[in-house]
Amino acid sequence: MTTILIVEDDDAIRNNVIRMLKLEGYEIVSATNGRQGLERARAERPDLIISDIGMPEMDGFEMLEAIRADDVLGSTSVMLLTALDDRASMRRGMTAGADDYLAKPFTRVELLDALQGLLKKKGRIEASIESAVREREEHLRRAFTESLGGRALPDKFALAPPKGAITDTVVEATVLFSDIRGFTSLAEKLSSREVAELLTEYFDRICEPVLKNGGQHLRFIGDGLMAVFSDNMVETSPLPAARRAISAALGMALSTQDYRSWLGQRFAQRGLPAFAIGIGLHCGEVTIARLGTTNNKETTPIGDTVNMAARLESASKELNWTVVASNVVLEHAGEGVLTGGITSLEVRAKNVFMDVAEIVGLDASEEDKLFGMATLADRANEVREAVQINSEMTARAVKGALQSKLSAFKDFAPGDEPLRLKGYRLTRKIGSGGMTEVFLAVREADGLPVVLKVLDASGKATSEHLSRFIQEYTILSRIDHPNVIRIYDQGFTDDHAYIAMEYFEHGDLRAEIKMGMTPSRVVEIVREVALALEAIHERGIIHRDLKPENVMRRPDGTVALADFGIAKSMMQQENMALTQTKHGDVVGTPYYLSPEQASGQAITTQSDLYSLGVMMFEMLTGQRPFRAETLNLLLAHHVSAPTPRLPEAHAALQPVVDRLMAKKPADRYASARELLDDFAEGALSRTLVERR
Repeated sequence: MTTILIVEDDDAIRNNVIRMLKLEGYEIVSATNGRQGLERARAERPDLIISDIGMPEMDGFEMLEAIRADDVLGSTSVMLLTALDDRASMRRGMTAGADDYLAKPFTRVELLDALQGLLKKKGRIEASIESAVREREEHLRRAFTESLGGRALPDKFALAPPKGAITDTVVEATVLFSDIRGFTSLAEKLSSREVAELLTEYFDRICEPVLKNGGQHLRFIGDGLMAVFSDNMVETSPLPAARRAISAALGMALSTQDYRSWLGQRFAQRGLPAFAIGIGLHCGEVTIARLGTTNNKETTPIGDTVNMAARLESASKELNWTVVASNVVLEHAGEGVLTGGITSLEVRAKNVFMDVAEIVGLDASEEDKLFGMATLADRANEVREAVQINSEMTARAVKGALQSKLSAFKDFAPGDEPLRLKGYRLTRKIGSGGMTEVFLAVREADGLPVVLKVLDASGKATSEHLSRFIQEYTILSRIDHPNVIRIYDQGFTDDHAYIAMEYFEHGDLRAEIKMGMTPSRVVEIVREVALALEAIHERGIIHRDLKPENVMRRPDGTVALADFGIAKSMMQQENMALTQTKHGDVVGTPYYLSPEQASGQAITTQSDLYSLGVMMFEMLTGQRPFRAETLNLLLAHHVSAPTPRLPEAHAALQPVVDRLMAKKPADRYASARELLDDFAEGALSRTLVERR
């Protein structure tokens, strides 16, 4: 319902207007003078204000000026009531920012017509703003989609003037351009809400040094920030615009350093890539274009200087510098600017170069200290609102881009144009199961084949699947061992998640078991799996699902342990974060379960060793040690049945199998290392002799 504030000191007029508008279905609040009207406006935030001019304590003009200066109420539509022949008041009111006026006395029809006209105007402005936001969000979404696909990034910042914009002023200024490096890599690992939170916190921190150093026309586009520093715009500081821009850039770098600490605490254990920003600075002529009405206009700095600052920001990643400034900026900044590297960049066209420098510090003079810290702090609320809107829009755009990419995977078929995702090119679908699609892909940087697992994480029934999916990456990203599968990358949208991992063209161990294995090959496989278990156990991880299908073969004959989807950390705090398994649940594959897993008891590293013993028996004999017609009977065998005997040809390895498959964990090898030592000292040596 539309809320209208009536501010009128004449009781008869006020009550009459209230009565007429209530009959039309409007929500009405009222005040008897400008001071009360301003208080009610701040408390109620009405859609429209109708106010008399001549009132005690605060008149209509003063109230209007206070409303236009308020960050929250500034765009509220205001209609002033004036005397019929008071042309001066009309002009003053319109100049002060009134949207319309109505001369007294007025009829009910005149009031309603004027009111409808204002509401329609307000609706057009809101629709225009909403359309512009949608257009910008779609532009960002396309840009992020191209970035995820590995193609050249288009004009992500949309620096061309908006449609209908007209030139307002042309100034000599220094333009600051900043961007977050690898933003999509960050956003992939977070939800939309978390991305918005990340950006809001980031912009809140880096805007402070920009505002304090006189930055104006701040524009937030995606993960980027643009600001203009001009000598003509700031009268309170005699410092050169270029010097203030350098001070702001260095302040942003310091704020980013503090922000990294916040990021690490807020998103601990999420595997976020290192956070870094790039900043470009350039001096020259800047055109300020504007779009909208006098009271509702958006200003956009445009021109070659703006484009060049954006180019320098982009070059910061190539150069591995945080702040890149053109030689023009250095010439205008004065003494005391500390530089690191110096080079030339190709700009605009071939064989046209610009000298640039890395800015690493600024020796502050007494004048710097006196005038460098206060200019536009009064715009903090306005900037904060812009930051919030941009953060939410960017979160939707980048998550929408990734969502589109992952959704396209479901319909991917051989012969289609290759799909790309963050440096990976899909070649074919190699499997699916439940909510997971598995694709063979190529890492474009070096042509390495990888497996891309994509999980549909939408719906209420998927929380456990998503938890295990996240857990698998979290665990493996901490392990670098030749006998453990390599994980290259992970990303998320709100509805999908993916993991890029090592591809094994020779498949898993099951095929080799079916073909038959020599004792020496069995021992070698057991040894390598034990090395993998040693590596994960040292990091407090229990695999819990050791079986031939999770032991992958490489072309050189070595093997790697894979599929950590139900692995579990032995640290209590990680137990709570990484798994939803309840005490008493049976997890793992029944044929390879340890007695404690079969009975739902506490699981230890020796549980993995039992499963390795079952695998060893199967590799030597071609059959599993325990088989049964029902699951309960199979579990009972694991709990109480004695370990079967190996064929006579493998009798030398029976003590190893017996110890691995002991019913009590305390009777098994104390660790994978103890098993490896046993092989080195005895059974392995005998087996190798037999092989010769």
